[in-house]
Amino acid sequence: MARRKKPMTVTKELRAQIRAQREPFTDVDGRLVPGSIPFLRGLIEAEKDPLDRDSLLGELSGEYLRADLYDEHLLVQRERVANHPEAAVMWLGLAHSLGMKRDRADEAKQAVAKGLEISRHTGTLIRYSLTCQAAVARQTNDPALFESSLRELIEDAENCREEDSGLDAHILIDLPIGFCPPDLEAKYRNLLEQEDRSS
Repeated sequence: MARRKKPMTVTKELRAQIRAQREPFTDVDGRLVPGSIPFLRGLIEAEKDPLDRDSLLGELSGEYLRADLYDEHLLVQRERVANHPEAAVMWLGLAHSLGMKRDRADEAKQAVAKGLEISRHTGTLIRYSLTCQAAVARQTNDPALFESSLRELIEDAENCREEDSGLDAHILIDLPIGFCPPDLEAKYRNLLEQEDRSS
């Protein structure tokens, strides 16, 4: 008889438990943190399945960020990359986290480039990786990187992949004047409209 695959750890019920554990705060190594953090740490230590463990680390990362514990959040993101260095999404997540701080800009761009390199090698999530690179370019105030990312997204728009995202309008929200050539922005917006009409 075939073994049944166990369900993923993170469910709506577990997320409700995590929310319920946020208060009261608790002392961890002399620092007050939401109770959800030691709760999740306990679940992670007990979890043997690497995929489920990573799902829990993702939740822990979010709890640290919610509590404005950026350094701890970043450590978890680095741990996820160390556990799955071949996964583009881990590098892209790390890049986003690094991009939140100005002094991490160079490392953020290196991390997103690594994620894009993996995506190109595997032929999956290329558009998603380029979108993440454009987002990191905005985080790090790099117009040249943003422009090159947008150009590649426009060139890639006709490619169909089973594992990828569509174009994302969010990267254009509140775009600073002069950050991107107007004709390039117009081309991208036109593609977004075409995608909306065809969906």
